[in-house]
Amino acid sequence: MGSDREEFKSLKCASCGGDIVKSYRTDDEDEDIPVAKCLSCGTEYDQHTQEYYEYFSDDFLFDRDSSVFKLGLKGTLNNVEYEIIGRIRYQEEDEYEKSTWDEWLAVSADGVYHYFVEEEGEVRSYEDYVPESIDLESGSVFIEFEGKKIRRSDSYVGRIVYAEGELPWKPEIGEPVTCYDFKKDGIQYSIEQSEDEVTISRGDDISYKEIIEAFSLDEYREGFNRTMEKRSVYRRKRMVYLVGFIVTLCLSMYSCVSETPVKGIMNAGTVLAGNVYDSAERSYFSQVLYGPFRVEKGDSLYEATVYIDEKVQQFNLEWQSFRMMLITEANLKKAAQNNMSPANLKGILGEIDSRKEPLESFMLSGGFWDEQGRDSEGYWHESDTVSSNSFVLDSADRYYAYMELYNSRPRRAESVKITIKQVKSYRYYIIVMIIFLVLMKINSAKARAYNELPFDLA
Repeated sequence: MGSDREEFKSLKCASCGGDIVKSYRTDDEDEDIPVAKCLSCGTEYDQHTQEYYEYFSDDFLFDRDSSVFKLGLKGTLNNVEYEIIGRIRYQEEDEYEKSTWDEWLAVSADGVYHYFVEEEGEVRSYEDYVPESIDLESGSVFIEFEGKKIRRSDSYVGRIVYAEGELPWKPEIGEPVTCYDFKKDGIQYSIEQSEDEVTISRGDDISYKEIIEAFSLDEYREGFNRTMEKRSVYRRKRMVYLVGFIVTLCLSMYSCVSETPVKGIMNAGTVLAGNVYDSAERSYFSQVLYGPFRVEKGDSLYEATVYIDEKVQQFNLEWQSFRMMLITEANLKKAAQNNMSPANLKGILGEIDSRKEPLESFMLSGGFWDEQGRDSEGYWHESDTVSSNSFVLDSADRYYAYMELYNSRPRRAESVKITIKQVKSYRYYIIVMIIFLVLMKINSAKARAYNELPFDLA
């Protein structure tokens, strides 16, 4: 076969006799499609031509020896003695990349042909079959096989890319064969239609274990058993991780609905400054102090949300930024020296950033906006009026919520609302759930791919 491939590489163009080289053609989706191209006249030979398969033969044969079968192999399957005498390798015509399968021809002791089809790590065992009725020509949409209609569109074309051994006919490289694979009454059938003949066979899947036992392939037996054992381990691990994934999913869903709101945050509010205009920043500034209110549980996960309540005041084509701080009642009274008058608190909170030690236990800052415009797709309108974050509050205590607001236009301070709720750690469950999912995928892939054998094993 080596000398044949050298002959293929010296192929000449059928149009002008020029040299043919490997090239690529770019399709409408910018995908590079391999072709054989004449250097002289530019004629291209794609996967629908015989020249393509002659020139690209090496691309389809790099793994031709990765098979459980070989010529001359003898064995007994279902009490019938077989010898492997030939092989044809096909490439699916519609695939640009390698997509091959091998048909190994075996002959029984009484001279009956048998076929072993090997494809992507699976083996099917076939025997010749004579149907009660078949019609391949009468319909343009269907063919008929023993009363069963099979769509012509379900067929595919295989091109011969390699042949060896004793075969009942002389195949040519690049020769097309139209194939129909289908099931009828639970039995797998295959019809192969070439220009000169039609062959029909039927059979079923067969395991590599059966092949190894039938043909006494002792050199593969140990590797096969270890491969199956290792794959079984990976499958068991996958099930463990699947259970972990389901459990964490349930826990995260439960956590999402098991929230405890902090009550009374908005019950009492004192406006310390309202819409004070800052000419340098061209914005309006407000200060509001809410509370005190009780947080019942410390060292727990909470979620704070600040949002615009448009029932109080509409938010339209403007922006607003905020900074919200949680301050314990004890810390605020200490800083104010028990003088909780609005004027004194305004001064203390207005200079909160200059303190050596932070006064607040938690801070959340963010912004809201509402915009509209036109672009190439027409009118658009977008807004964001909610901001939230999670945090761990160290201690249960009485707290104040201090709010600073910066607005592009005057706004009512009470239009910005605060909610705080104790939540379960569902985010941590989600992280663990993702880890379980990744481990499950990894072990699934290993369960499929682990192989100690020199040939593919599905």
